[in-house]
Amino acid sequence: MAQTLEILGVLGRWSIGVQLAVVGVIAVFFVFLSRTSKLEEVRLWAIAWVADSLALVGIFVFSLGLLGPSLPPFVVGLYAAAKTLFVLLLVAGTRHHLRSAVEKWVRPRHVAIIVGVWAVAMGILARQMAYVQVAQSLMVGAVMTTAGVWVLRNPRGERSRWLGAAFLVEGLVFLQYVPSLAPQLWGAPPLFNYVRYSSFFDAVAELLIALASLVALQDRIVEELRYANEELVASQERLRQLVDLDPLTSLMNRRGFRRELTRAETSGAAIIFLDINNFKSVNDRLGHSVGDGCLRRLARVLTQCFRAEDALFRWGGDEFLVLAPGLDIDGAGRRVAQLCSQVGQAEGDLPACTIAVGVALLAPGGDATAALHEADARMYIDKRRMGIVPATSS
Repeated sequence: MAQTLEILGVLGRWSIGVQLAVVGVIAVFFVFLSRTSKLEEVRLWAIAWVADSLALVGIFVFSLGLLGPSLPPFVVGLYAAAKTLFVLLLVAGTRHHLRSAVEKWVRPRHVAIIVGVWAVAMGILARQMAYVQVAQSLMVGAVMTTAGVWVLRNPRGERSRWLGAAFLVEGLVFLQYVPSLAPQLWGAPPLFNYVRYSSFFDAVAELLIALASLVALQDRIVEELRYANEELVASQERLRQLVDLDPLTSLMNRRGFRRELTRAETSGAAIIFLDINNFKSVNDRLGHSVGDGCLRRLARVLTQCFRAEDALFRWGGDEFLVLAPGLDIDGAGRRVAQLCSQVGQAEGDLPACTIAVGVALLAPGGDATAALHEADARMYIDKRRMGIVPATSS
């Protein structure tokens, strides 16, 4: 019998040593990972594993007989504090992983109170180690089992279910210690001798948690990469708009014309040139701010008179261009007449303006350059008709 107890004692020390080695490696890994990752859950998990390592150091030193035949109350309190901190921060990090957009459910002050109260309670029970073992096993088992069920029911992604399953395994391992250790409460030996070297099982369960945490992080990393890619695409689009849009009128400029023209060449389009008559005179008489207002008003009226699929451009100075896919001459004429009617009336400080217009049709697969020249030439014909430019101008 004495030899059996001695063998069990050796196995117990070995099991604690193995668990300490496993948890120590995990703690070092997560500490380095937290230095390179900005994820809050990684930082919380790193602190949790360090706390677990400290708890095991105390138990391992005691198993070597360096602290006497029984654990001093302050050592029991420190062990309980570190183990409790481990459990709370594992769960807090996991909750942050699953619901990173919400406020942390555990604040540092709350954690300190919970850990402090539990540590004092375990320190008071230190002389009755059976109570400490049962209470600690029940606490860890209940918290981890509850957390495991919650994660499985509220996963961030499929991979986070691995973390829920690992929590559930850890919780069940600790809960099954309770009935095995319970006989010690009335002075009897444990129900099963394997609880004397249970750290082997704890090491396996905690290694599963560490591996499951890394698997769950893949979902978060994929989300971060997807978000970064979406931000990059959005930034490219904003940059394109800054390059392709006229800052005064918010219409496209010439840089965006070639792209829109390529789309219109397959279906055909009406090309419409517009120019504000005597625009220089407006600037000279009323000032550039009024002139800019006239340009903005014409841009606004263009968007009202033409369709959403029509491409509108500020071609340069007081010239504008409309590329209207599938629009015929009559349709273009009606829209131009509506536009001229609106800008032909004064609006606040803005004077009435007359518009010279040139319209040409680009046939499907036709010569876009020739159609542009035709529309431009017809605009100048309209100017000559209105007496804006001499008849010899081209």
